[in-house]
Amino acid sequence: MKQNLKNIVLASLFLSLPLSASLKDDIKSIATKSKSSFIKSSYSTNLYDPIWIQGNSLSPLGQELLSQIKSDKTFASDLPFYKLYTSVKSDLKNGKYNATTELKLMKLYKSYMDYLIKGGINWKNFDKDIARLKKKYNYNVGWERATPPYSSKKILTNAILSNTFGDAFTKVEPKRFKYKKLKKYLARYIAIKNSGGWPIVKSAGTLKVGSSSAAIPKIRKRLKIVGDLGNCGTSMDSTIYDKCMAKAVKRFRLRHGLKASSVIDKSTRRELAKPVSYYIRKMRLNLDRIKWIKRDEARVRIELNIPAFRLYLYDGKGLVTTMRVITGKPDHPTPIFSDVMTTVVVNPYWRIPESIVRNEMLKHLIKDPHHYERQHKYLYKDWDPNSEKINPATVNWKQYKGNKKHIPYHFMQEPGSRNALGKIKFLFPNKYSVYIHDTPGKRYFFRDVRAFSHGCMRIQKPRELLEALALYNSNLNVDSIMKRLGTNDNEQIGLRRRIPVDIVYLTSFVDDYGNLHFRRDIYGYDRMQLKGYLSSNASVSAKSNTKVKSKKHKKYNTAKKDKVVKKVKSNKITPKKVEKKVAKVVKKAKAPVKNKNGYEVIEVGY
Repeated sequence: MKQNLKNIVLASLFLSLPLSASLKDDIKSIATKSKSSFIKSSYSTNLYDPIWIQGNSLSPLGQELLSQIKSDKTFASDLPFYKLYTSVKSDLKNGKYNATTELKLMKLYKSYMDYLIKGGINWKNFDKDIARLKKKYNYNVGWERATPPYSSKKILTNAILSNTFGDAFTKVEPKRFKYKKLKKYLARYIAIKNSGGWPIVKSAGTLKVGSSSAAIPKIRKRLKIVGDLGNCGTSMDSTIYDKCMAKAVKRFRLRHGLKASSVIDKSTRRELAKPVSYYIRKMRLNLDRIKWIKRDEARVRIELNIPAFRLYLYDGKGLVTTMRVITGKPDHPTPIFSDVMTTVVVNPYWRIPESIVRNEMLKHLIKDPHHYERQHKYLYKDWDPNSEKINPATVNWKQYKGNKKHIPYHFMQEPGSRNALGKIKFLFPNKYSVYIHDTPGKRYFFRDVRAFSHGCMRIQKPRELLEALALYNSNLNVDSIMKRLGTNDNEQIGLRRRIPVDIVYLTSFVDDYGNLHFRRDIYGYDRMQLKGYLSSNASVSAKSNTKVKSKKHKKYNTAKKDKVVKKVKSNKITPKKVEKKVAKVVKKAKAPVKNKNGYEVIEVGY
């Protein structure tokens, strides 16, 4: 009996040794032939020992990797690494703990970790689109980005040494722009989609409080599912538009960048006609954009979101002030970049770019050389206001028409109430020559879409921003500056504490009250970036709801800029079963923190 037991033990040892050696040899054979430098170097450094497989089971690292992917509810199932994930799961289920599965796990790690760090936007393709826009508009279009400061190779090396990933999977995620909260909303919307989606409201006419319509129950269900409705005592099947539902509609509109109104009009119906998959794509795309914004967050900083048309000044996590913004037109898009505010200019001169002179002023100068003097726009030899003034009548303006011949003179508008920059300008020197400034055109601040400038950012409350900056700059004497604003005397004041400025493009974001927002893709960047997205289906299913107009269009027709895909197969909800599932999803999801007005007016949303 003892001899038999001894023979069995020896046999098992004899069989296990060749298998282990064989696995290592097989890994070396496959890894050295791999075209991936990551795979070659990773296994070479590890002396071709297996990393993900341990005997006839997964190693601790392999278990952590698969557990992480399983718990991640936010990525699309058509991403390349998910196909690898399902293939690996199948291999393990069938007991294939071999070199082939080991290499699959390595590819899975690399693909998934790269996605966590960098996202799925094809920036190379997008840069080509930006280059085409530059050429089309003859304007300095730009989207600068900061490469995420993490390496999948370094993370793996550290994990092998400590035999655990620790917090690596969460550490690589951004901490800025409420990334974590947006990701939670994404998981919630995916759960809604998996439960059947929501009712699609295609048309119902204009509805006001007291109106009756067969579409009202569908709209009410939609508002309930996304968390806007709250606790109304009205029956979900009622066809009467009541006051409780009106508050929900107002909140829904604000979250989609529309004016605070309870009227269900064309713009409201346009949002109600979109399926949940549309918003899921939008959230995924914006999560990936946040990954490429610089990770360092200054305590005092300015954040300006172009599609939201809004500026925010923060001190730590606290919002100091926020205000509406007018940004660049679609053919003069405000660039996306980060810089540092250094100077406040009181009663600024407007140095008019040559592109504006050529494209907008030249036709008037040819007819009447003194046309712009009535607007206090004068011609100078240099950009210095003290330089020699030129009589515009002495210039042959026709010679610059229809060509790119350089105009060797400079138009400047003198300080005053009619100056295009208003009374205050906030400078952060950059290659795009854009800045934040006041404006005499206040009426545009009350539009839903506020893209009317030549690229600069006009703010609604310049004096309020000045007062806020003075909290951190003792040399800004607000009383003295206010007195000077009553004159036309120009003055430049350097900031002792320079303020970082991040100009971003987020069409989906979470505000400071915890509300989820969506905005129109005013420059068509959503379409461009989804076109080359990592997901194979994104380029087919994600169509732009915006068309960038050419210079020939004189009117900025906002209605045409928000067309959604017409042929959308709506997910019809089965009455009871799905509603119960969705109710659970809504109940489990953390309710947004209400402000003091109970959502009747969410200023930061519009």
